[in-house]
Amino acid sequence: MSLNNQIFSEDQLQLEVVDGDEIEIRWLGKSVQRNPSQFIIPTLADVMKRGAMQNKAVIWDFRQLEYMNSSTITPVIKTLEMVKKGTGKVKLIYNKGKKWQDLSFSALRIFETKDGRIQVVGQ
Repeated sequence: MSLNNQIFSEDQLQLEVVDGDEIEIRWLGKSVQRNPSQFIIPTLADVMKRGAMQNKAVIWDFRQLEYMNSSTITPVIKTLEMVKKGTGKVKLIYNKGKKWQDLSFSALRIFETKDGRIQVVGQ
């Protein structure tokens, strides 16, 4: 792990933050907590704040996430709402080949902005 990488872990979920030209958050493992908001919201909010201060786009990469329970989508939505009200830039990438990811994340396209600050992309 270089100085530009950080890993935040809670139970079976890891958020790996890679800071380069953009800041990438790689979602790894499984999100199975009953209340993941206590871990996810502060972590995402901190990275989004850093991205805004450094004028960097932030990528949330869910493609390697193995599973997430229904409680996990709430902190993702709350953070997208915060980003939409601010000036940050986020690109959410999911694996459209995984049916559960396609169902969960394609619905988040409602948060996309006309100026492209928020993008939801299935790959």
